[in-house]
Amino acid sequence: MVHFVSLDWRSWQHQVSFFRIVSHANVLAYFYSFNLCVKMSDISFEDAVVFETREESSNAQNYEPVCGDGTAGDAIEEHATKMSLLQMILPRKRLGFSNSRIGQNCPIESVAKGWGEFYLDSPTAALVSLLQFVVEASGSHYQIPEDTSLPFSYSDILSNSSSHLSNTYIYPLTRKPADAFVNRVGSFLNALLMVASEFPSDSYRLFLDQFTSFVMACSESSIRTFRHTGTMIGLKIMTILSDLKSLNDEMAMTVWMRMFNSMFAVRSRDVVNDIRLLCISELGQWFARYPHCYLQPTSLRIFYEALNDGCGDVIQCSLDNISVLCRIDGLLSQSLALTTEFREILVECCVGKEDAIAEKSVQFLTHFYVLSAEILSDDDCRVLEQLIMAANRGLAQAAADLFILRRNGLEGESFCQRIQHLLQLFVDSGHEQADYLVDSFIDNCELVLDWKPMIALLLENPKSHELSDIYCSSLIAILLAGVKQATTGEIPPGRYTKDLRREPRPSLGRQATNWLAPVLPELLRTYANSLEDTERLLELPKYFCFEYYHEGNRMGQFNELVEHFELIIFGQTSTSVLESTVQTLAFLNRMIPNSLTKQLLNGAVTNYKMAWQRTQDPSPSKSTQNGANRLLATLRLVTVLSGHFNLSEWDLTEPLLFSLKMFLRQRRLPNGDDLPPEAFSLYLKACFCCLCWDMENLEGMALNNVDMDEYCAVLHQNLEDYLYVTFSLVGKSSTEPLAYHGFSYICDLFVLHGNLCGSSNPSICSVAHAPSGNEVDILEGFLMEHFLELSPSDLMQETNAEQLQRIRSILTSYLKVVCLGVVPTMRASKFYEYYVKYHAPFGDVLRCSMELALQRNPIHFAMTMLHTCLLLYAKSFPDDTRKAAEQRALKPAEFSELMAVANRLAKILISHPVEHRECVIVFHRSGIMFVFESAQKQPAEATKKLPFLRVLKVFAPLLLVQDKSSILDFFEHYEQLVLPACNRNDIAHLKKYRNALSPRKIKT
Repeated sequence: MVHFVSLDWRSWQHQVSFFRIVSHANVLAYFYSFNLCVKMSDISFEDAVVFETREESSNAQNYEPVCGDGTAGDAIEEHATKMSLLQMILPRKRLGFSNSRIGQNCPIESVAKGWGEFYLDSPTAALVSLLQFVVEASGSHYQIPEDTSLPFSYSDILSNSSSHLSNTYIYPLTRKPADAFVNRVGSFLNALLMVASEFPSDSYRLFLDQFTSFVMACSESSIRTFRHTGTMIGLKIMTILSDLKSLNDEMAMTVWMRMFNSMFAVRSRDVVNDIRLLCISELGQWFARYPHCYLQPTSLRIFYEALNDGCGDVIQCSLDNISVLCRIDGLLSQSLALTTEFREILVECCVGKEDAIAEKSVQFLTHFYVLSAEILSDDDCRVLEQLIMAANRGLAQAAADLFILRRNGLEGESFCQRIQHLLQLFVDSGHEQADYLVDSFIDNCELVLDWKPMIALLLENPKSHELSDIYCSSLIAILLAGVKQATTGEIPPGRYTKDLRREPRPSLGRQATNWLAPVLPELLRTYANSLEDTERLLELPKYFCFEYYHEGNRMGQFNELVEHFELIIFGQTSTSVLESTVQTLAFLNRMIPNSLTKQLLNGAVTNYKMAWQRTQDPSPSKSTQNGANRLLATLRLVTVLSGHFNLSEWDLTEPLLFSLKMFLRQRRLPNGDDLPPEAFSLYLKACFCCLCWDMENLEGMALNNVDMDEYCAVLHQNLEDYLYVTFSLVGKSSTEPLAYHGFSYICDLFVLHGNLCGSSNPSICSVAHAPSGNEVDILEGFLMEHFLELSPSDLMQETNAEQLQRIRSILTSYLKVVCLGVVPTMRASKFYEYYVKYHAPFGDVLRCSMELALQRNPIHFAMTMLHTCLLLYAKSFPDDTRKAAEQRALKPAEFSELMAVANRLAKILISHPVEHRECVIVFHRSGIMFVFESAQKQPAEATKKLPFLRVLKVFAPLLLVQDKSSILDFFEHYEQLVLPACNRNDIAHLKKYRNALSPRKIKT
């Protein structure tokens, strides 16, 4: 009896009736022309399931029917003798045959038809081949014996198959091309059952009974690979049976229901997530044919019960299916009843951790809320509406749709009544940013873009009192967020979405300008008592369309707005309001230069100078306290203005520096400081801003060929004076609260002045300031003291949030100096060595700086990485120079940290190996030279550093193939020098690194 598992040529010659697809003389040539002949000994099962996304066009073009003259057949018969069903249906890459007609795939329909004819002639052998198909699909290499006969012992087959599994967790359904595998197997099963449906009744019953019984036996196996594969094949059979046979077919229905009750009901609760997911997915396909299926509406409960599943994919699949099935008329009532029953679970899904599930759940409940408002209680709705402030945009918009349906759909309501629902939601949410609220509604609710009635309501409210103060503040916040998002297309920071782009709407920007520009001064006057409202209103002009002012003689409105800004600036003491006002004023001045702004600047500087003169008046008739308050107010304004306007024409730098140094001296005397600490902080910032503006003026003076010697000399002296003050603060370490600001100002000035060294103008070069070693030591000492002051876990505590931000600020400032080449990059190694230990609080800052340093100078960064690793290596082997390698006291914790840092550093380079080629080569060569530094004179001494090769080995995969050879040659030169002095451990280090550099041997 011939087995399909061992279909060799001689067996086919004796089985004349087998596969009557073409004439008997051409059977072999036909199948071999589709690349069906592969020796089982030459190709593993893993190779057989390598899938192609498309067939090579050359194969199709070169295909010619093979004639029965035996020419091709003889050539192929030399290469192959056996072929299994699974190998026939799986597309494979070329296996190295020179004949172009080999390597094509047999049509699945032809394989199924051939098997059907084989089954009618030899049922037992054909069924064995089908069981072999299931065994191989499970990943087993077991070959069912040819003499196996009915009745089959499924337990024995599975037991023997399990002993031929190479891995019970890695099999076709768990590999990357699993979808292609499932599709191919499903197509074959579909073709097979179509052929079988034409069998005589007894043959068809035997086929269904034996095949499904073995599949169900596999699905009951305790071994995952058989259980998973058996369930997949069984579910596909059930799906195909419901398609091929009419519902009146007793035989198909009996088999289907037996599999449903015995296999599906159990496997839908399997411990393996993928098996449960298969069950729910196929169940959805069965119900999609309702009422033309074997299921009743009550079986929908399976989907709802799956909502309690611990696997997110299963829950997502259940939600996707019931969202579609509930729209089928015959299933609607049952879906509504089940949704009501499982309402609490669905609400829990809405507020769960997985945003995709939450979004789908909200949409699902919203759909049923339309059908029956009683399905959600008021408490449920309030919980779901809070999701409008969620970080995920899709989830927030789904919740917004429910809100619109509930609270914004009543006819006959005035705008004030409708907007109050939205304001109440914003107030109840406790969220400080209206940007999230507007972003949730902006695509589906025009209410947040209906600015004209908003403005009218804000202007009328002081008289009508329709809205409370908190509602008015919320309305102003929504107005600002709506204008900003509509005109810029900006998505609020922190909100993530599938599409991070949103196009601006220029027409809305024009509308906002038309409605806001005439009344903005009045709005500012109306809400002047609220600092938050004032700040928000002051930001609105940034989104105006400034062509508006040039049309129809409207410059008077612009001048009125600037004049009102002047009133705010000179009458306001809040630094945040001043900052907002000046920032918007600078923007307006850039868009429409005007004389009013310059008059404002002149007035602010004059007021400061007068206040300063009054504080220096020794007359006792003057109130010292009033003078100090006046000076502080004017200084605050000048400091804010200097951050946005160039005040160089008023020559403020030297007077401010003089005051700064004077107050520094007074602070050192007992009771010698008459001004609050804020004044000193303001002087620090104002002097820094003026120095930056003076630096910017250099470029313009150089272009105009102005004599700059005197100017540069003064600028250089001003810089030295400022650095003297700031370093005196930093040198006091943590005892000085202003030291953090001083540290950042120093670093920024180092960057600005360090860039002048390459100027071709000698005068400009004289201004450049290269940090001395002592200055850098002071900065690094200050940073290191605060960097290591708290442990990583303590820094991440909420109570230390301010301290964390201060340290991140000064760390960023220092790394800026390093990355931009102002000081040697390798100096940062002492901080990079904590990359793993302090990854939670500072990892992003450290990585960003390393990427910038790598981009700027790959060679310097390679040496920086090496020095970083060497610092940790020294901690791992503190007595490196005194003991032999096998006697040294390795510190496991420190060495583990070293390897962790090495792995993280390697990840920075792995993204672009070609671009970072030079850096990797330098790192390896420098590392090898460190290890074998004393190899020529003291070979035994060099062996003490061989453990460092483990670090270099981490970076070996980053080398290009051609570079590995050169590094290997470089390494082997030194290796020969130390080999005589090496012990077993040393040789192991050498061998592992050499193997990492050796090119892979590719099997031909």
